[in-house]
Amino acid sequence: MAGVVFVGAYAYARTVLASMPEAPLAIFTDPPGAPRWEDVSPVWAGVPVIRARADVLAYYEPELVIVAGWRRMVPIVAPTVGFHSAKLPEYPGRAPVPNAILRGDKTLTNTMLWLDDGIDSGDIIDERTFDIGTDPDAIYRSIGQTSAEMLWEHWDGLLDGTAPRRPQDESKRGPLTPADAWQSFYLQRQADGFG
Repeated sequence: MAGVVFVGAYAYARTVLASMPEAPLAIFTDPPGAPRWEDVSPVWAGVPVIRARADVLAYYEPELVIVAGWRRMVPIVAPTVGFHSAKLPEYPGRAPVPNAILRGDKTLTNTMLWLDDGIDSGDIIDERTFDIGTDPDAIYRSIGQTSAEMLWEHWDGLLDGTAPRRPQDESKRGPLTPADAWQSFYLQRQADGFG
């Protein structure tokens, strides 16, 4: 079994975890309570579920870390792959789905990338674009489905280090917009009934 660790708790994390071709060594997740939280613990029987900060990832000595549906930076202790629900480098930062809706975008690009110490700045592995539509739940289902497709397609390359690496074009990098992200966060909280 490859030494893969999974980190995720929100929106589409369960879909990505369930799509992994083999069980991870451990699952890092958050306790319930936040909007769009998903219980990922029952996906793989017998796999340790750690509800703690991901800064203890190194304990498992992973060969690869998969991050999906996570809201904080993850320490890079091994090659680490994540998903960002917006086109990169044009739309980095928090709350990509609410921000796309606020901008009036008709499509969304789900980007699979190698994570680094920056914010959404690593090399791109793959991307999938789909119509946004009007149903927020359908958006997250599409993100989960496209993430799972990309993970399956590149699984062997992720494990042996041959998966694509396309550097981001920094001349196209959009600004991080904390004010927009916070506005989106509060709009999402209201939509989820948290006032």
